[in-house]
Amino acid sequence: MRLKVLGSNSRGNGYILENDKEALIIEAGIHLLDAKKALNFNIAKVSTAIVSHEHNDHAGYIDKYLDTGITTLCSAHVVKAKSLKSSFVRIVEANKGYKAGSFRIIPFNLKHDVPCLGYIVEHDDMGRLLFITDTMMCEYTFPNLNHILLECNYADDILTRNIEAGQMDAGMRSRLMHTHMELNTCKGILKANNLNNVMNIVLIHLSDGNSDEKRFIDEITALTGKQVYAANKGLELEISKTPF
Repeated sequence: MRLKVLGSNSRGNGYILENDKEALIIEAGIHLLDAKKALNFNIAKVSTAIVSHEHNDHAGYIDKYLDTGITTLCSAHVVKAKSLKSSFVRIVEANKGYKAGSFRIIPFNLKHDVPCLGYIVEHDDMGRLLFITDTMMCEYTFPNLNHILLECNYADDILTRNIEAGQMDAGMRSRLMHTHMELNTCKGILKANNLNNVMNIVLIHLSDGNSDEKRFIDEITALTGKQVYAANKGLELEISKTPF
């Protein structure tokens, strides 16, 4: 299985999991053409797309994905917010299991300023992948993880410096505290979970101004002893159930 990052920031989010036979798209915040290019225009191999919440950097192109005939899993809130009418939309509920091709999917609730879902995605080729974005925290732990895509949006000390320097409005602190994941919260989630079988940790949705990619990677690597990446556009990783 290969992970491809199409985008992972406030301008647009999208990720692809694919092997030779099938693919799963995570988020619909990237233009459909970019997803098609990443799939070598083989849209027929897409088993499903999954979307976390209604904000445009995550769901701005969801109607285009549906119009192409891509079955898309999302919450009823996303369907209402985006006025979706397509027969290809599939409403999911937290803590219930779903299947698309050989992918097994379990959504769960996160803490954002609109209803937001994280996902567990399982496939025999890669094992168990955890996807968490746009949340202030996560109240769950997850057994038997092999790969983690986890928001690490900002560091409080960087945000404080930016506010004190007048580079950011002071009101941003309250918004970020209630909507996005801070570095130490990210660390807390990783410490709370058993990482024995985890091979890759990919830090997603880093803030353009309130993060430090190298520092975040270094600190998470020191904490976990795992291979850690930042989800920059164009990143591709081979991911499997066992190390290569």
